[in-house]
Amino acid sequence: MNKIKLLYDIATTMKKSDKIAGVLGVRVRKDQDEVFTLRNEFEKATTGQAKTTVSAELNLDGRHVKRESTTEFELSGCCGHGHGHGPGMLRRMFHGKGEGDRCCGVRGVFGKLSAAFGILNGIEAEEREDGGARLTLNLDALPEELKAGLLEKLRHKAEHCCHHGSLAGCQVEAVHGQVTVEVDRERKIEKIVVGLDGSMSGRDEGVHEVTASGEVAFAW
Repeated sequence: MNKIKLLYDIATTMKKSDKIAGVLGVRVRKDQDEVFTLRNEFEKATTGQAKTTVSAELNLDGRHVKRESTTEFELSGCCGHGHGHGPGMLRRMFHGKGEGDRCCGVRGVFGKLSAAFGILNGIEAEEREDGGARLTLNLDALPEELKAGLLEKLRHKAEHCCHHGSLAGCQVEAVHGQVTVEVDRERKIEKIVVGLDGSMSGRDEGVHEVTASGEVAFAW
């Protein structure tokens, strides 16, 4: 199956989708303890009105903290510039701010191309019996440079997000995992499943096994 043609068809189809809805679920475990769960029900109407309903639970050394919220906002424009909610916010969440937002010159361009081709090379595509398709990406199949970059980003996130609770003082040592994308016959994404497992060294000088799973299920 031609994975480049499949990716192009998916991108083209998803770009035309004015209405989108689905559920995001995330679970993180440290050894035998579940330390974080999140559920996010999201929807965007053809008018640009969007709504998210989020519930999360965090394990702080045996004390469970829960938070629930509902946010309604409007996605105006195609690029989502500005501050607040929308595609611009999502871009900043995944790519950060500061140096990464500026042009990096020729080396930066080729660096991004190298990363894109490295990911493309690691993707496997297969056709399903119902006419749909499945894309899989095993993180171990990525080039060493990309794996090192992913590990560094996870360490950076852990440093800023895990000051308290069961993950406080932990350092990410290794990470493995797989990303699976299920696509229907019309080339709309049905769901995205992410499974990660790795190890973290804790402030108690021990090594802990950490697993994380996430799934985005779309409703069309």
